[in-house]
Amino acid sequence: MLLPRRFQLIGWIMFFPLAILLVLNGFYDYEIDWLTWDNFRSGDIFNTSNENFTNEISIVGTFLSLFFIAFSKEKQEDEYIQKLRLDSLLIAFYVYGLLTVLGTLVFYSVGYLEFMGFNMFSIQLVFILRFRWVMYRQQNTLSLI
Repeated sequence: MLLPRRFQLIGWIMFFPLAILLVLNGFYDYEIDWLTWDNFRSGDIFNTSNENFTNEISIVGTFLSLFFIAFSKEKQEDEYIQKLRLDSLLIAFYVYGLLTVLGTLVFYSVGYLEFMGFNMFSIQLVFILRFRWVMYRQQNTLSLI
């Protein structure tokens, strides 16, 4: 039930610009002007006259790019690769749980909300880092034989 291999390349191409945009928007309040929508009326449910969607696009785009990277097929997909995926996913959930507990104890108010916003990427990031690291080590071990 994995995505086709080409999604991995699409994910890597999307990840870097969207992650940079996410950091710029989150820490420096950078907004792309043409993503501003000022068609809201005062009587609408949104109760705003001006909304910029830079934050939403950077969050959703970064999440999707990490999803594409993490859950697309490898060149050689076999039972051993599936086991590595499962082990990496388990470790990613452990790290996510630990980060969530520590963040709950350390951060308060708006800082906690910001922490949880960035923490939602930790499962995918830890999974990708661990899975790629194990695949790299496995490839090096096979090349030494």
